Amino acid sequence: MYLGIQSHRQKENQRRFYWAMMFEYADVNMLRLLETFLESAPQLVLQLCIMIQSNRAERLQCKASPRAPCWGPSRVCAVSSLLSLAWVLASYHKLLRDSRDDQKSMSYRGAVVHLFWRLFTISSRVLSFALFASVFHIYFGIFVVVHWCAMAFWVVHGGTDFCMSKWEE
Repeated sequence: MYLGIQSHRQKENQRRFYWAMMFEYADVNMLRLLETFLESAPQLVLQLCIMIQSNRAERLQCKASPRAPCWGPSRVCAVSSLLSLAWVLASYHKLLRDSRDDQKSMSYRGAVVHLFWRLFTISSRVLSFALFASVFHIYFGIFVVVHWCAMAFWVVHGGTDFCMSKWEE
């Protein structure tokens, strides 16, 4: 907020304040990305695994129409966690596009398309994790560790520059 106000007041340093604001926004967005994948994703996999194992998805009947099932609290929570994951990924990608001088800024239509793309890719991955966990209880921990190691190896050797040095990543 401070950098936006300073950018508006001081026209001669507007570009410097804009880039400072973009760097702070990138840091906040990276923290949101980590928070979402460390909180929402495991919670969603656990919820879906429990729903699959109990062989029900809280089939509550609505008062108005006895044949139409209502959305129970676990369904609403699972859908909101899934939307949270997709939103954070789409928001981070939009930030990356906006922070580069050599790329055009992503339009809102493009952001909505990207949101749905991430929604469908994340839902397939989360559902496969939940199905794997519901069938192979003990082996799921081994699977998670191997998957984490493979993804960490991919990020480290993928040439990313999240941090200043390879040891910080």
